[in-house]
Amino acid sequence: MIKIYCLYFEGKYSTDYIGKLYRGLKRNCTVPFEFICYADSAVDADQVIFLPKDSPIQQHWHKLSFFDYNFTGDGDIIVMDIDQVVVNDITPMINFPVQENELVSYHKWWSKSLTSLPINGGWYKFKAGSLQHVWDKYSSDPEKWQLHYYNNGTVHYKYFGEQDFVYHTCVENSVNITQMPGQWVAKYDKDIDLNTRYNVMYAENFDEDFMILGDELNENIRIVHFANFDNTIHEHPDEWIKEHWC
Repeated sequence: MIKIYCLYFEGKYSTDYIGKLYRGLKRNCTVPFEFICYADSAVDADQVIFLPKDSPIQQHWHKLSFFDYNFTGDGDIIVMDIDQVVVNDITPMINFPVQENELVSYHKWWSKSLTSLPINGGWYKFKAGSLQHVWDKYSSDPEKWQLHYYNNGTVHYKYFGEQDFVYHTCVENSVNITQMPGQWVAKYDKDIDLNTRYNVMYAENFDEDFMILGDELNENIRIVHFANFDNTIHEHPDEWIKEHWC
């Protein structure tokens, strides 16, 4: 069975982000999966694994535990961030094929920067144990790596840079990087002007009329990602969010 892992720690989000993501997946997936949350609180999931109370690992970096075969056991592993809303049948994403020594992630169509990574930490899929080197490298010196990308100016917030580490470690180990179709993923922000720009980019990239127009979503979109440091789902007033995030 496919295992879907997510991470929750008290801070920016409330625990209902986990339950709403879980129910959204259940409503919109036709294949069995196990939803597992690594958390510091009780949450709604098929299984909850509690974070260690005393650990050198900080915040998002606990996600790297999901690359450790001793943590996950066998199976196809999906790692999801919790700042996402499932809006349509997500089965093609859950079932997206993955091979040994391969990492599947989003197509980041919204980023045109030459320094942008070709993966997004909101979604990883891989074979359990096949990317063990990600965990082994990180766990050898977690305090170094979880500040490395902040200290060198790659990221601007302390303890960010987890997806940079995953990508660079995969490149070092000749991992195949695969992107799922970009049409499946929408990027949404609290900034109206930025959302207008995303609509234009989506339309131009995929020859579509729009991404999200008012409360109408493009039928190709399966999941909407609310990434960015100061962007949250619960603060958006849009009716389509209330419909799908429940």
